[in-house]
Amino acid sequence: MSEQEVISVIKDRKDEKEDDDLRDENKEVYDRGWGWCVVAACFLCNMVNDGIAYSFGVIMEPMRADLGVGVGSISLVGGVLAGVTMLTGPLAAAFLNRFGSRTTCIVGSLISSAAIFVSSYSTSLIHLLITYGVLAGFGLGFVYIPAVVAVGEYFREKLSLATGICVCGSRAG
Repeated sequence: MSEQEVISVIKDRKDEKEDDDLRDENKEVYDRGWGWCVVAACFLCNMVNDGIAYSFGVIMEPMRADLGVGVGSISLVGGVLAGVTMLTGPLAAAFLNRFGSRTTCIVGSLISSAAIFVSSYSTSLIHLLITYGVLAGFGLGFVYIPAVVAVGEYFREKLSLATGICVCGSRAG
């Protein structure tokens, strides 16, 4: 081996040792107690998010009777809610990258709660469509993205278990 090759091998071993040291340091941060609190919070976010979307059929008949519209018209509100929630994804992801998952989730929860509260006073289909369908869907989209992404910030080895528990909130809702 030439002198240059020996130096190269020594540098490679040194880099590998530094990588191992960094992994050991990061191991202390990941897969620990606070991460499981984040999993519980994300579970609850998914539970509320999908609970609102999936239970629309339960409240559809009373809303239809109250507003005096057809089943197809009132079903549009639930469809718009689901559509806007999913279409908000790219915007919510950009917001998450800029401000973090906690802020994004808080903003989304404030928007959706205010919209759902205001929609309880709706006297027309168009008002319900805007408040419950569009605005609440927008807020729920801002809750959905961080509820899935935040778990990955706190786990490495148990990431699949933590993510699985987190998304089980969708079925619990």
